[in-house]
Amino acid sequence: MNQEIRSNRYKTVQKIKKSPANEVLVCEDLTHEKGSLCTVLAVADHYVMRRFIEVYDSADYIEENTVKDMFSDDGRFFIVYPYVKERPLEKFYMGGAMSLRECEDVCVNLIIACMTGNLPWPVLYLMLKQREIQMARDGSVSLSYRIDLTELDPGIGEKECAIECAKVLIWMLEPKARRKANSYVLLKKKTEKNSYHSFKDLYKDVEIAAEPPGKNNIIASLKAWFNRNKQTLFRILLWTSVILALFVIITFLTNLIFGDVPWLRLFIRSFEKIGLESLLQ
Repeated sequence: MNQEIRSNRYKTVQKIKKSPANEVLVCEDLTHEKGSLCTVLAVADHYVMRRFIEVYDSADYIEENTVKDMFSDDGRFFIVYPYVKERPLEKFYMGGAMSLRECEDVCVNLIIACMTGNLPWPVLYLMLKQREIQMARDGSVSLSYRIDLTELDPGIGEKECAIECAKVLIWMLEPKARRKANSYVLLKKKTEKNSYHSFKDLYKDVEIAAEPPGKNNIIASLKAWFNRNKQTLFRILLWTSVILALFVIITFLTNLIFGDVPWLRLFIRSFEKIGLESLLQ
C-alpha cells in the first residue's frame, strides 16, 4: 500500500486491518488542519465494490453525515469515513463492576447509536456482527467504520440488525443474569424466537424491563463501587505496605547502629519531666 492516497488529499498513518475484500486505514486528511484523521476502506475486490455501490444507491437516504468521500485510484475503490477513536466495548465495558441500571443505560446508548447513525442496514449489520463498537468513559457508545466488507449483503434489513444488536445486549447483561434481570430474560427469550423487527421494539423492551433508578440497595452499590475501584484501592494498599516496610527497616537499622531509636523517645520519656519538676522522684 502506498504511503499516500491521492497525494494531495489523504496520507496513510496506520494500517488497521486487511481482509480478502478490503484494507482498513487510518489516514490524515491533508486538506484540513494537521491531525485531522479519517478512516478509509480500500476495496480491491470488484465484486465487493459493486455490492457496496448497490447498498449505497439503494439506501432511502444519503449518508451525508457518515461518508466523507468516495473515489477510485489505481484500480481500487476508496470509501472515506469519519475517524472514531478506538475504545472497544469488549475491552472497556465492565459489566461485573457496574450496577444493573448502569449496564442497562449503556445498552440503551448502543440502541440509540444504531438508530441515529444514519447508516445503511448492511453496513450497520457488519459493525454489530464484527463488534466494531466503541465505548467512551462516560458510557456513551459509537460505531466504528473499521469493518471487513467480505460478507457485505445488500439484502440485510433492519430486522437482522436489531437481532444482532440484541445479541450484543444479551452479552452485556449476562453478568447480571443471576440477579434475574428482567431486561436480560426478556431479550434472551425474544431473540431466541427472532421476534425483533425494529430498533424501536428493542428500545421499548429494554426501557420497560429496566430496573428503576435508585432501586439498588446499599450493599449492591458498595459492591459495584468496590469492583470499579479495586485496582486503585490495591495500589493504595500496596504503597502503604511499602512505606510501612521501609519504616520498619529504618527503625531496625537505627536501633542496630545507635542502640536506640531516637523518635521513640517522644513516646517513652515524654512525660518523665514537666518543666522543672521530675515525675520520677
